[in-house]
Amino acid sequence: MGMFTTGSEVDDPSTRNALPYAMIVVAAMILASNHIIARYLNGVIPPIGLVFWRMVIGSIILLPFATRGVLAHRQLIRTHWKLFLVMACLFVPLGNGLIYAGYNFTTALNGGVVSTAQPALTVLLSWLLFRDLINLKQGTGIFIAALGVVFIITRGVPINLLTLQPNIGDLLILLATVFVALHNVLLRRVPKQISTFSFMLVIQLVGAAITLPLYVAESIFLRPVPVNLVTIATLLWVGIAITTVAVGLTNTAVRLIGANKASLGNYIRSLFTAFLAIVLLGEELHLFHAIALVLVLSGVYLMTRGRVSVRIVTAK
Repeated sequence: MGMFTTGSEVDDPSTRNALPYAMIVVAAMILASNHIIARYLNGVIPPIGLVFWRMVIGSIILLPFATRGVLAHRQLIRTHWKLFLVMACLFVPLGNGLIYAGYNFTTALNGGVVSTAQPALTVLLSWLLFRDLINLKQGTGIFIAALGVVFIITRGVPINLLTLQPNIGDLLILLATVFVALHNVLLRRVPKQISTFSFMLVIQLVGAAITLPLYVAESIFLRPVPVNLVTIATLLWVGIAITTVAVGLTNTAVRLIGANKASLGNYIRSLFTAFLAIVLLGEELHLFHAIALVLVLSGVYLMTRGRVSVRIVTAK
């Protein structure tokens, strides 16, 4: 999940401490594992089943920490139920569900690079929907990051766009990244009285409820989630480590050092994903991967160096 809050960076003495950066590194490593797991188990655990159980397990973990806040602000949550419904759709079935589906057709290297463009997409959507100002440096960064995504989708031959035959998996992950970025943009509409944990719990529970009919249909007409030690371990990892721990570490780092510095996690996640894909999955690093990765990371770097009217940290 991405966190998106308004306000200026907080100048705190703790920003000089190494702990926030250690949190960023650990969170990036965990989030990179999400791409590796999705690719490695794409033929074992169906995508909707994976995202459904991820949200259910994540919700169970959050219950002790978020229930009191949800109950205290239940009237406020009911008032904004349409917002939470839309955001849950964007984040759960449309965001993470499409990411897991996309890995049935593409590699972890490709998906890791494409999803790294999320901060740039968030800033672009903020401009389109809310007219947040984008300066020249941010605009240039968005353009360069877009070139990197095009390079991945076309396998290093941009003219392939004319034939309209890109990898369907890359397109699904790109579409999912757009949905998650839109979810991040809408976070500004969430009432400030609702804490991060309470918001996460509501989104995960609503998302799981929305996904349940799809999960039942997938189990009947495609394949059910197998019950074995590998599946259970995987679901526990994505539900606890990815959905709860990584997001918690990322959000804590943002509070300590600010979003611009915490955006370092986007770069580290990409590198971890590429490394793990090569070492664990045996994927080959081609020249177009390297060029695309440099373009996307350079674009996101430029985008985050500009003065931003919003604070963005990404995590999937």
